[in-house]
Amino acid sequence: MATPDELRAAIAEGREELRNAIREAGAKWEQKPVAGEGEEAWSPRQAAEHAIAADLFFASHICVCCGYPGLDLKQLSFATPEEALAGFDEVIEKADGRLKYVTEKDLAAKSERFNTDVAGVMGVNAHHMKDHAAQIRNA
Repeated sequence: MATPDELRAAIAEGREELRNAIREAGAKWEQKPVAGEGEEAWSPRQAAEHAIAADLFFASHICVCCGYPGLDLKQLSFATPEEALAGFDEVIEKADGRLKYVTEKDLAAKSERFNTDVAGVMGVNAHHMKDHAAQIRNA
Protein backbone atom coordinates (compact mmCIF):
# COMPACT_ATOMS: atom_id res chain seq x y z
CA MET A 1 0.00 0.00 0.00
CA ALA A 2 1.17 3.52 -0.78
CA THR A 3 2.22 5.75 2.09
CA PRO A 4 0.56 9.07 2.88
CA ASP A 5 3.57 10.89 1.40
CA GLU A 6 3.36 8.84 -1.82
CA LEU A 7 -0.35 9.59 -2.13
CA ARG A 8 0.21 13.29 -1.50
CA ALA A 9 2.92 13.20 -4.20
CA ALA A 10 0.47 11.55 -6.63
CA ILE A 11 -2.06 14.30 -5.92
CA ALA A 12 0.64 16.94 -6.47
CA GLU A 13 1.49 15.29 -9.81
CA GLY A 14 -2.18 15.35 -10.86
CA ARG A 15 -2.41 18.98 -9.84
CA GLU A 16 0.64 19.86 -11.91
CA GLU A 17 -0.86 18.17 -14.98
CA LEU A 18 -4.10 20.08 -14.46
CA ARG A 19 -2.20 23.34 -13.92
CA ASN A 20 -0.27 22.84 -17.17
CA ALA A 21 -3.43 22.02 -19.11
CA ILE A 22 -5.11 25.17 -17.79
CA ARG A 23 -2.08 27.24 -18.82
CA GLU A 24 -2.25 25.74 -22.31
CA ALA A 25 -6.01 26.35 -22.72
CA GLY A 26 -5.57 29.97 -23.76
CA ALA A 27 -8.13 31.08 -26.35
CA LYS A 28 -9.94 27.71 -26.13
CA TRP A 29 -11.04 28.49 -22.55
CA GLU A 30 -14.75 28.82 -23.42
CA GLN A 31 -14.87 26.50 -26.46
CA LYS A 32 -16.79 23.27 -26.16
CA PRO A 33 -15.53 20.47 -28.37
CA VAL A 34 -17.96 18.54 -30.54
CA ALA A 35 -19.50 15.83 -28.40
CA GLY A 36 -20.14 12.30 -29.52
CA GLU A 37 -23.64 10.89 -29.46
CA GLY A 38 -24.95 10.72 -25.91
CA GLU A 39 -21.96 12.67 -24.54
CA GLU A 40 -21.78 16.07 -22.98
CA ALA A 41 -18.79 18.14 -24.04
CA TRP A 42 -17.19 20.48 -21.52
CA SER A 43 -15.16 23.54 -22.33
CA PRO A 44 -11.73 23.80 -20.69
CA ARG A 45 -13.29 26.30 -18.31
CA GLN A 46 -16.01 23.88 -17.22
CA ALA A 47 -13.54 21.03 -16.78
CA ALA A 48 -11.15 23.22 -14.79
CA GLU A 49 -13.87 24.63 -12.54
CA HIS A 50 -15.12 21.12 -11.84
CA ALA A 51 -11.68 19.62 -11.19
CA ILE A 52 -10.53 22.46 -8.93
CA ALA A 53 -13.72 22.31 -6.86
CA ALA A 54 -13.39 18.53 -6.72
CA ASP A 55 -9.88 18.81 -5.27
CA LEU A 56 -11.36 20.68 -2.31
CA PHE A 57 -14.26 18.22 -2.12
CA PHE A 58 -11.90 15.23 -1.96
CA ALA A 59 -9.84 16.85 0.83
CA SER A 60 -13.02 17.62 2.74
CA HIS A 61 -14.33 14.08 2.28
CA ILE A 62 -11.04 12.64 3.52
CA CYS A 63 -11.31 14.79 6.66
CA VAL A 64 -14.81 13.52 7.33
CA CYS A 65 -13.74 9.89 6.78
CA CYS A 66 -10.97 10.39 9.35
CA GLY A 67 -13.41 11.87 11.88
CA TYR A 68 -12.55 15.55 11.44
CA PRO A 69 -14.66 18.47 10.23
CA GLY A 70 -14.80 18.94 6.48
CA LEU A 71 -14.00 22.08 4.55
CA ASP A 72 -16.40 24.73 3.31
CA LEU A 73 -17.28 23.92 -0.29
CA LYS A 74 -18.52 26.43 -2.83
CA GLN A 75 -19.23 26.77 -6.51
CA LEU A 76 -16.18 28.11 -8.32
CA SER A 77 -16.16 30.30 -11.41
CA PHE A 78 -13.09 31.46 -13.32
CA ALA A 79 -13.45 33.82 -16.29
CA THR A 80 -9.90 33.20 -17.51
CA PRO A 81 -7.19 30.56 -17.20
CA GLU A 82 -5.23 33.01 -15.04
CA GLU A 83 -8.14 33.31 -12.60
CA ALA A 84 -8.39 29.53 -12.54
CA LEU A 85 -4.72 29.16 -11.68
CA ALA A 86 -5.00 31.71 -8.86
CA GLY A 87 -8.14 30.00 -7.54
CA PHE A 88 -6.43 26.62 -7.82
CA ASP A 89 -3.57 27.89 -5.66
CA GLU A 90 -6.08 28.89 -2.96
CA VAL A 91 -7.79 25.49 -3.14
CA ILE A 92 -4.46 23.66 -2.94
CA GLU A 93 -3.48 25.66 0.14
CA LYS A 94 -6.75 24.76 1.90
CA ALA A 95 -6.67 21.12 0.82
CA ASP A 96 -3.01 20.61 1.69
CA GLY A 97 -3.63 22.28 5.03
CA ARG A 98 -5.70 19.20 5.84
CA LEU A 99 -4.08 16.47 3.76
CA LYS A 100 -0.71 17.05 5.42
CA TYR A 101 -2.19 15.49 8.58
CA VAL A 102 -3.26 12.21 6.96
CA THR A 103 -1.39 9.39 8.69
CA GLU A 104 -0.73 5.77 7.84
CA LYS A 105 -3.57 4.82 10.21
CA ASP A 106 -5.97 7.25 8.50
CA LEU A 107 -5.44 5.56 5.12
CA ALA A 108 -7.56 2.63 6.27
CA ALA A 109 -10.57 4.79 7.24
CA LYS A 110 -13.58 3.84 5.13
CA SER A 111 -15.39 5.98 2.57
CA GLU A 112 -18.95 4.81 2.06
CA ARG A 113 -19.43 7.24 -0.82
CA PHE A 114 -16.55 5.82 -2.86
CA ASN A 115 -16.73 2.27 -1.51
CA THR A 116 -13.04 2.33 -0.65
CA ASP A 117 -10.71 3.68 2.02
CA VAL A 118 -8.95 7.03 2.40
CA ALA A 119 -5.97 5.73 0.43
CA GLY A 120 -8.35 4.90 -2.42
CA VAL A 121 -9.98 8.33 -2.25
CA MET A 122 -6.58 10.02 -2.43
CA GLY A 123 -5.76 7.90 -5.47
CA VAL A 124 -9.08 8.80 -7.09
CA ASN A 125 -8.34 12.48 -6.53
CA ALA A 126 -4.96 12.24 -8.27
CA HIS A 127 -6.44 10.29 -11.19
CA HIS A 128 -9.44 12.63 -11.44
CA MET A 129 -7.22 15.67 -12.01
CA LYS A 130 -5.21 13.84 -14.66
CA ASP A 131 -8.42 12.85 -16.45
CA HIS A 132 -9.62 16.43 -16.56
CA ALA A 133 -6.20 17.69 -17.61
CA ALA A 134 -6.44 15.36 -20.61
CA GLN A 135 -10.01 16.56 -21.26
CA ILE A 136 -8.84 20.20 -21.29
CA ARG A 137 -5.97 19.38 -23.66
CA ASN A 138 -8.31 17.52 -26.02
CA ALA A 139 -10.88 20.32 -26.15
